[in-house]
Amino acid sequence: MDVGAILILVGIALTAVMLKTFYDRGKKALSIFPHIDSVHVLYRDKTAFGYSTKSWQTKIGGASRSLDIVVTDKELWLKSFLLFAGITQQHDLLHKIPLNRITKVKENGPEITLDFRNEKGQSKQIVINTKDKIEFLKSIRK
Repeated sequence: MDVGAILILVGIALTAVMLKTFYDRGKKALSIFPHIDSVHVLYRDKTAFGYSTKSWQTKIGGASRSLDIVVTDKELWLKSFLLFAGITQQHDLLHKIPLNRITKVKENGPEITLDFRNEKGQSKQIVINTKDKIEFLKSIRK
């Protein structure tokens, strides 16, 4: 076996390990959400933008067209698809927020700033940009 073939095999093995790691972390991170078919969805945008204001790292490490915003009749879900869910969680963008815990909603051009309290009572702030801002705001205010 020549060096080129060995490098290709090593690359394939590393890629497989990376994908498996992303899959496992994503599966664990998304375990807080029930199946989408089990809830009544009022609004959904699978290609939203967003970031958390928790730290400078979360501000620059936000989600670009990979944030999945789901509003049910009781909750706001912020998540992403499976392979990015672990990264989304690290950047403080993975949340299941009861609508009554949203304390402030502020519009700033195309962006919406959401202040809320998490399950531990901590104040959090997320900035999102969704494709239909008006429908999103209607859905969280019901």
